[in-house]
Amino acid sequence: MASIEAALSASSGSGVLVCGPTGVGKSRLVREALARAADRGWQTRWTAGTSSAQAIPLGAFTAWAPSGVGDTVALLRGVLDALTAPSPPAPVVIGIDDIDLFDDLSTFVVHQIVQQRLAKVVITVRAGDAIPTAVQEVLKAGDFDRLELAPMSAQDTAALVAAALDGRVDAVTARQLWELTRGNVFYLQHIVEQSVADGGLVLENGCWRWSGDPAVPPGLADLIESRIGALPEQVGDVVDVLSVGEPLDLPVLARITDMAAIEEAECRGLVTLEPAGGAVEARVAHPLYGQVRRRRAPQSRLRRLRGLVAAELAAVPECDDVRVVVRRATLELDSDRAADTGLLIRAAHGAVWLGDLPLADRIAAAAERAGTGPEPKLVRGHALSWLGHGGDADAVLAGIETAGLPDRDRARLAFLRASNMLWALADPVRAKQIIDAASDVTAPEARTYVDGFLTVYWFAMDRPAEALLTAEHLALRDIPVVGAELAWALTHIAADAGHTSDAVAVAEAGYEVAARSLDAPHMIFNIADAHVSALLYAGQVSEARDVADRMRRQAASLPGVAPLLGAAVAGRAALGAGDLETACRLLEQAVEGLSGPHPIGWGYRYRIPYATALAIRGLTDDALAVLAPLAENRREFRLLDYERSLAEAWISAGQGAVSEAICALQATAVRCREAGRFAEEVMVLQIATQFGDRTAAQRLGELASVVEGPRVGLATRFASAAHADDAAELAVLADEFEQMGDRVGAVDAAAHAARAYRRHDRKGSALAYSARADALADACGGVRTVALRQSSEKVPLTEREIEIAMLIGEGLSNRAVADRLTLSPRTVESHIYRAMAKTGTTSREELAALFPRRKRPPTARRGR
Repeated sequence: MASIEAALSASSGSGVLVCGPTGVGKSRLVREALARAADRGWQTRWTAGTSSAQAIPLGAFTAWAPSGVGDTVALLRGVLDALTAPSPPAPVVIGIDDIDLFDDLSTFVVHQIVQQRLAKVVITVRAGDAIPTAVQEVLKAGDFDRLELAPMSAQDTAALVAAALDGRVDAVTARQLWELTRGNVFYLQHIVEQSVADGGLVLENGCWRWSGDPAVPPGLADLIESRIGALPEQVGDVVDVLSVGEPLDLPVLARITDMAAIEEAECRGLVTLEPAGGAVEARVAHPLYGQVRRRRAPQSRLRRLRGLVAAELAAVPECDDVRVVVRRATLELDSDRAADTGLLIRAAHGAVWLGDLPLADRIAAAAERAGTGPEPKLVRGHALSWLGHGGDADAVLAGIETAGLPDRDRARLAFLRASNMLWALADPVRAKQIIDAASDVTAPEARTYVDGFLTVYWFAMDRPAEALLTAEHLALRDIPVVGAELAWALTHIAADAGHTSDAVAVAEAGYEVAARSLDAPHMIFNIADAHVSALLYAGQVSEARDVADRMRRQAASLPGVAPLLGAAVAGRAALGAGDLETACRLLEQAVEGLSGPHPIGWGYRYRIPYATALAIRGLTDDALAVLAPLAENRREFRLLDYERSLAEAWISAGQGAVSEAICALQATAVRCREAGRFAEEVMVLQIATQFGDRTAAQRLGELASVVEGPRVGLATRFASAAHADDAAELAVLADEFEQMGDRVGAVDAAAHAARAYRRHDRKGSALAYSARADALADACGGVRTVALRQSSEKVPLTEREIEIAMLIGEGLSNRAVADRLTLSPRTVESHIYRAMAKTGTTSREELAALFPRRKRPPTARRGR
């Protein structure tokens, strides 16, 4: 809009040429520009080219043609005057939509307007279409600004749908919408409106998501079909072959169809040819073209074409590549070719590895129907479990006949059943029974699956010592599928203990095992989550973000929930770096998308860091709301006690109950120490020090010889400086925490330095470090820690008086404050009286107003 307005306001120039594919919003943009021009006193005109009017001379300007005039010259003069000489006089701008559909006489009128500079014009042209010679002459006659309108990005598509539906949109749904429409607003509008009307898009728990597969409304299908037009048979073959088998290398497509037909299809804008590695790859020009063609074509034709494509793919040199194997099997399932059962089993494994779990289930089910032994059921059970369909997975796995199975396959079956029972069905007792029963009948040489599960089980039960003992003789590379799960557990155990180098080594080995063993790629993100934890605990924050960024890029190319898992891992890394705005955006997206299929799995796990991020920003009410479902969906494995304690402590401190938060963290630190989770203990004691605890220095000093990485050293110095009220050291630590990457730690170190300088009556230094803390907090995306709030206040209150004032601000009565802080009501009243006297306030409300709480703005609730 700004570009168009600038071009129209310029004294030179003819106007603007707006180019873009059909449906990106060219016409709407020009209409809006004309409406704004009218508001500024311009006279505006609007006309559009159509196929039906193209055969009518002067058809685009019929409304301005004088009546009763037979002479062509006079007729044209009359049209020009009516368009460009309004009464009273005013500048004129003419909107000309789809000029490429104008008849020759109408195009001549535009040419005269431009050449004689009678008015400004804003012209739209469809990108990709050949521009008629007469229109090219119009453009040459003037001086046009050119504006290219592209389809929307995936992010903008999601934002637009959320705004249009006035609600959040599930990340997987948003991605499907973009993949289907490729950001074309016209297509997007039709699909969304129709899907809402027919129940395809439903609102669940405040979030819009698909209830089935997205479909093209009949009206839109008709419009797209008219855009495609009537095709010669051989050109139709090209589009139809690609609609069932894209992408295809150009030589493969040419062997199935005809090269001349491919060239014509490309000229018509129906297919695209793009470089891909050392080859040229053909695709349908827009996903909806393929969907419409498939919908209209006879099923027998589609089955025949799929068979042809499958046969060609079987003959290419890379026919055994896992991606090609999956494509071949998928095509054969719905083709006129007889299914190759060996291919189906290989493809089922490959679909799991590619992260397309619904497809893996479908292919494995077809192999199962073909009667190929237990392997398809094992793959199906594995895929269904990862999809969160634990009951279905157990039914499939329990239906496998174990008589006659080799020991290794029987142990593998037990592992898959027990793992599904533990994670998907949340029944650790039953899981242990399954694996114990298998253990009793498994030969020693096949025990790797049994011991592998027991390692994971003890980890899930928060008993790391037993897990390490069981894993003592296991090698990750020896056990497909199990190896990746083992890597996750062992990385976490090493990370929690502070053995960073071990954790990193196991994580890297786990990535390799997961990639090689055709396991579900989701396990890679579990490993990455533990890997990021190890680096954050150590204080290697930039390395943690690098790992998370790598995982997020990898996730972007995978289907299903993988992008959400990538976002979750990146959100945790951002939280550890103090990038709170990014952390909240990514973790909110992950929690919304993962809580439906996995309420006690990933959704449960990532609620906790999301609540922590909100609490650090001072949004305690929102943080409490995020944590609330954890009480409703209790689980019996991986209780995440450490992370929950941190989240709850940040909430308590944010509400003003600082002493309560410190006591809770001290109790958590004891539990971490008893469990051997020393890196977690360091984090807990550092945060307690940030809240104002002055007792952690000695224990942190002891941990310095146990925990790897720079964090423990900084935390020890921080605790010692806080204990000694050493303002200068606290000031230095603010810089060092920032350099390490822990910007929230830097905020609090600077805030404590400001308070220490104030206590030493060094007002200039106090103001300088209070300002530094504020600047760091702003850079973090709106941090609102208790130390920051205390350092920013210039009121001469004790820590207890500030704590009580903050709790009053939360709406607590004197009795409730007393109960919260384990004080008598009379003591609370005395503190309030003294605080009011020091500050000159005359009521509880005025005192509380000195420490304003933060509320989340309405737009922030939707992550915008």
